Amino acid sequence: MSSIHTLKNTPNEVVLKIYSTEASGETISANLDSSYITSSDERFVGTESKITIREMHWGAKHNKHIDVTRVTDHSSNTVHGHYYLVNNGTHNFDGFVDDTYANTDLRIVSDGPFHLIIKLGKSSFPKV
Repeated sequence: MSSIHTLKNTPNEVVLKIYSTEASGETISANLDSSYITSSDERFVGTESKITIREMHWGAKHNKHIDVTRVTDHSSNTVHGHYYLVNNGTHNFDGFVDDTYANTDLRIVSDGPFHLIIKLGKSSFPKV
């Protein structure tokens, strides 16, 4: 079983808790136009709307991995910008954010149970 919970969603920032309890792992997508990221009074605008990665906090079983990446083309399954996270840890971008492929969806792939709390910056999500 996997799930995505929105812990915070403001016009400038969203914090997601993403997890899976599957022993063999799974793939979870967080699309920019999803209700997890776009609030009810905002709208997603193609290449204009962006999310940047500000912080990640994760935990996985011993020797299990989490791959956080960006999906640049769903039809050809093209992905870029991998973060390979192992066991547990924290990554805080002090003084900058990762804005590479910021207008593409997030994909999280695991090979076992995990949790990930990810803080994202939001821009260009106009009001409805």
